[in-house]
Amino acid sequence: MEKIVNIQNVDPNTLQLQGYSPTDESLISNFTTDITFNPSEDYLEYFILDLNQNILFGNTAGYPGYQIQDNNIVIDPQTDLESQGFEEGQYYTIYNFLKRKLSSSPNSTLYIQSISTDRTELRLNTTTISDIDIVDLTVQFAAQIANATGSYLDFYLNFGDNKLIIANNIALDNTNPSDPTVLIKLYEPLPDEFTLQSQCWVVEQIAESQAYQIELTTVFTVNEQLNYIGGPNFNLNVQDQINNTTTYQNQNTLKQTNSTQGSGSLMYQINSILAEKGIEINIDYSDYSQFVHFSSAQTRLENFYYKLALIEEYTSNSSLSSGSSESYTSASGEIWNNKINEIITNFDGYEYYLYYESGSHAWPKINSVAPYINYSTNDIVSINWLNPQISSASFFDSENNDALVNTIPTYLREDSTNDQYLLFIQMIGQHFDNVWVYLKDITNKFDADNRLNFGISKDIVAQAIRDLGVRIYQNNFSSTDIYSALLGLTPSGSNLNIPYITGSLPTPTGWEYINLFVTASDPNVLEPLDDVNKEIYKRIYHNLPYLLKKKGTPESLRILSTIYGVPDTIFRINEFSGKTTAISNNYDNFQNQFNYEFFTTSSGYVEVPLLIDTGSGNGVYGAAHYGQDYYNGDSFNEGSSSFTVEFRFKTTGIPTDPNAYNQILAYSPENNFALVLEYTGTGYTSGSYNGSIPDPYNEYGFLKFIDLSTGLVEILYLPFFDGGWWSVMYTLGDEITPITDWILDYLPTPGRGVWEDLGKWYDTETWYDNP
Repeated sequence: MEKIVNIQNVDPNTLQLQGYSPTDESLISNFTTDITFNPSEDYLEYFILDLNQNILFGNTAGYPGYQIQDNNIVIDPQTDLESQGFEEGQYYTIYNFLKRKLSSSPNSTLYIQSISTDRTELRLNTTTISDIDIVDLTVQFAAQIANATGSYLDFYLNFGDNKLIIANNIALDNTNPSDPTVLIKLYEPLPDEFTLQSQCWVVEQIAESQAYQIELTTVFTVNEQLNYIGGPNFNLNVQDQINNTTTYQNQNTLKQTNSTQGSGSLMYQINSILAEKGIEINIDYSDYSQFVHFSSAQTRLENFYYKLALIEEYTSNSSLSSGSSESYTSASGEIWNNKINEIITNFDGYEYYLYYESGSHAWPKINSVAPYINYSTNDIVSINWLNPQISSASFFDSENNDALVNTIPTYLREDSTNDQYLLFIQMIGQHFDNVWVYLKDITNKFDADNRLNFGISKDIVAQAIRDLGVRIYQNNFSSTDIYSALLGLTPSGSNLNIPYITGSLPTPTGWEYINLFVTASDPNVLEPLDDVNKEIYKRIYHNLPYLLKKKGTPESLRILSTIYGVPDTIFRINEFSGKTTAISNNYDNFQNQFNYEFFTTSSGYVEVPLLIDTGSGNGVYGAAHYGQDYYNGDSFNEGSSSFTVEFRFKTTGIPTDPNAYNQILAYSPENNFALVLEYTGTGYTSGSYNGSIPDPYNEYGFLKFIDLSTGLVEILYLPFFDGGWWSVMYTLGDEITPITDWILDYLPTPGRGVWEDLGKWYDTETWYDNP
């Protein structure tokens, strides 16, 4: 290890608060004189500063780190710097050689009693120095300055922290002998940071200050041969940080849709979103104060009503044109569609909300499931909704003191001939509102609310994470269509927008069939896939301080799995080394399991509520796995009316309680069958004498499938009582007779032998011991 030291002299005036200007310095004669350093009166100030000239260390009382050799003061900048603990980096150091005057010091200070208007004259007073010293020493110092011949004698007011203010003259004001004061004439106006009561002491500079720039660098030298790890290969194409490639598409195929929505297709809505020039910020359009500041809420609502009426008129004209057989009339239908598209494309955020959203503050909709259809402007529902909204908007305008129309004199506003001028001013106010909402949203950039439509905008949260130096990855749904990504609807208008999912049968190869929503979700709330991705970004942004603090620990992995919605039954975290080797109470081995077991007793069983459909349409959807059949909510279709049940069980070993020898595993009252497990082994040993060995069949038992309607029994003989898991699968076909009052029909019949084997009989709801 070797330390490299670089010390350079610098101009001390660049590190001090004040200095003489070059013009004044040219008027001051320069000469060299010998000065005697008297440690009883003179002292050395020492300061360490960083490159921004912030003081890191200072000693104003008197720095002892110097030596006097041959009547010369010797200083060592490197030693002085390292003695204060600064052994690496770049610093400034400055030495001030000063003499205390007027018996003042850092412990006996004067304070500013008054300041002249031009801040170049001061009156100093003191509470720590005696009046006799003030009078005698001030008179002597003033005479010394006046009698200086062939030289220019100046002095300084020392405010500490290397803040020396140049003074040119001094005088004693003894008008009040009981309270003498000192008058000071400054070279430059007193800086604003010093005010009345600011404390200082008077010093004389006995030698020029010395300043240095010091750089200390430690170099580690390696003498032995080391094997270095290869650096990163930045030429690799990291695939998971960029979007996946997609098939070639043009604008027509991207916007192609066969769904109509109200008075226009979904393409109008897409065009409106793509026409937005700025990011989408979080605005609650049910609250006028969130987006109306300079404009008029009533006028904006009336403007939308006018646009909606135009859309209805253009839609009607387009329908008439498309039904005509004449080519020129049919071509005019495209003109009307273009007019509709132009209006919707230029919707502002509030108009988009009114037209496409559903809620009490949006325009009333005919249907309750997206895509929504607006009521006509002439419909009674629309009229009943519009009138209260107009009243509410008018009241808001009357209470809005920031509206731009309030800058117009009242006599002009009350003149009806100026209505067009008022409308123009309100339109100007709406333009400024569009700017105002973005200015108001600036502070939300640092609001790490994990909810999608609150806090920081979902459109900039990804860049905000990147700005903090965190790498994020691509959107998993980047290869889907723009309708699913931006609207949460497929091009056909379906809200089942997950890729390779269908709600109709038969399902294509490689697709998954889903016709029901998740229980906790609302089918009326659309989930654009782009929002799904941005919602994950918002969770990351919300938890970023914790993630960075816990980086590389199991806690960070757990919070990441929670952010991405991965349950701990799928993603398990184990930490090794440094933990206890005991298996018991080892929290590293704790985990949630997605599989559960049901412990039964000799009288317990699992009821299988399955019914084979016989054409009545009263099928029951149960816990069964179907082969080539499927169930549509009413009946089984295609293939035979068979179904398969799969489950697994295990015993606790060879039973010791005779009551546990026979047990019902599964029972279906609808299909009139039971699955029974019977123990037939011979116990632990083949004899009672010492040294007997277990019977090789002591773990064997019967698994019986019993058709309660016919008395037929299918039997398996296997070691079911070995304590392991056994998987069972059985299939029932349509040859099984549905149950109809089977107690009355079969209880008195020879089928009773079946219940004798079970040791139980059933009377509608309860199993009883066989009488």
